[in-house]
Amino acid sequence: MQCLFKHFTSLVKTSIFLMLLATSNAFPHGGVVLEEDICLIKVGFYQAHFTVFQPESRQHEQFCEDLPDTGESIFVLEYLHDGLESLDVDFRIIENTTANGSFANENDVDQIEDIEAITVFYQPPLKNPDVFAVLHEFDQEGEFIGVVTARDDNTSKTYTAVFPFETGFTGGDIQDIAVFTLIMTIFLGWLSFLGFKRYRARQTLVPVLSVIGILSALQSLPALAETGEVHNLTGSSEHFTIEVIPTLQPIAINQIHSWLLAIDPNDGSPTDNLKISANGGMPLHDHGMQTKPVVVEKQSQNQYQINGMKFHMRGYWEVTIKIETGSTEDEIVLGFNL
Repeated sequence: MQCLFKHFTSLVKTSIFLMLLATSNAFPHGGVVLEEDICLIKVGFYQAHFTVFQPESRQHEQFCEDLPDTGESIFVLEYLHDGLESLDVDFRIIENTTANGSFANENDVDQIEDIEAITVFYQPPLKNPDVFAVLHEFDQEGEFIGVVTARDDNTSKTYTAVFPFETGFTGGDIQDIAVFTLIMTIFLGWLSFLGFKRYRARQTLVPVLSVIGILSALQSLPALAETGEVHNLTGSSEHFTIEVIPTLQPIAINQIHSWLLAIDPNDGSPTDNLKISANGGMPLHDHGMQTKPVVVEKQSQNQYQINGMKFHMRGYWEVTIKIETGSTEDEIVLGFNL
């Protein structure tokens, strides 16, 4: 009985870990890291925001390496160091033929004898002022490695970032294992309460029916985890009226996305030189967001973009938009349920 309880405890921990892994939409590895839920690529000591889009199949949804579909894919690097602007940066995608799979690193790539033979895409070196973006159309699912190289002509130094990734990645295998582990956890928990010695063959009907019921209930979990009901948001205060258009429609939990923020002063004054910030949380749970939203650029005369939006659980959320001018400071609170 004590041994059974130990197995039960171990499976509880394992199932929780696998469920968290299965519901994640980004698995950064190699030269790409996840910091405050924003993907960064490190090319030597240089850093850039790293994002992949699949506009044909996923519209504005952003990915951190692993891609759910084949087809047109746009890889975007937004430089965080001014020094990258003066470097020649190239980008290569190769088939992942290494023995280390998703753990492949720069040393594995260096050991490839004929890299051209397994290259599926290559962008020759370019100098870009702020953003490096390339487009490639994947015609099949598979495992690949992205290689970003930056060369400094003045010092003859070369900096490289290597990141393995998959196309056609859904996390389905992990979800199947997680569901099976959860079922076994519940089953062993039922046995531990019943008492192993009292377990008889004629009593198997109850746990079997319980497992079937659990399986039926679990069928609805993916839909609950992936869909939301919040689309555009509006709010107003004494000085401003705002409208938010999320790039993820509808807003879903555990998915990083951006907000397009349109600001209209109530008195019709210009929107130049506004200082915008955003923060949020769940007041009923007394905790904030896992990310730190950042206003990255002004899109047009009255529109701004906020990156790093992510809501990690269901419930009531409030996002506070703070707007500052030279003489005015205002806040607008947007409340919504996910």
